[in-house]
Amino acid sequence: MSQGRGDRFAPLTGVVFVVLTIVVFSVGGSTPGDHDRAVKVAAFYAQHHDKHTTLAVILAVAVPFLLLFVSSLRQDLRRAGGTGQLANAAFAGGVVAGAGFALLATVHLALADAGASLKTLATTQALNVLDNNDFLPAAAGSGLLVFAAGLSVVRHGGLPKWFGWVGVVLGVLTFTPAGFFGFLGCGLWILVAAILLTVARGRTPATAT
Repeated sequence: MSQGRGDRFAPLTGVVFVVLTIVVFSVGGSTPGDHDRAVKVAAFYAQHHDKHTTLAVILAVAVPFLLLFVSSLRQDLRRAGGTGQLANAAFAGGVVAGAGFALLATVHLALADAGASLKTLATTQALNVLDNNDFLPAAAGSGLLVFAAGLSVVRHGGLPKWFGWVGVVLGVLTFTPAGFFGFLGCGLWILVAAILLTVARGRTPATAT
């Protein structure tokens, strides 16, 4: 069957996800820490309520783009060969990561809303602690996604082999004490993978039915 324009550019949803996520965390900047007083946390989010509410919504909007990307990635990895087990594992990691980013957005939205009122100081304090420590599902899912996809590339192709090894290393790094840097690297890996997959699909000749 012929490859439609939508199929060809489907991997670019990964670029959209990464760009939106970078915007959210760059614009969000520094926020109150775990041990800051409730009054300080409430004052911060009362002053920046609209900004952080908008950022939480943007992060939530980014999640469907991640899921669309991992669906495209799984399709290309399965097409490259193998039993599809690693491709499915990468997709599962993407789903977990998507749920993790949705959790990040939800908690941050609740924190911005609670911080806008002095009547909810205790709630604001609790949500702030959670907001600073709810990254684990997103990080673990991203690590699994990149590790499994990278290993699939190393074994069966679909992307450059060296790029597959980079994914394996980043995936492992995410589950170490240096996990923060691995997590950031996973985002860059998704960005580059999305571009490489789009280029590869453009070079693949469409066949008639």
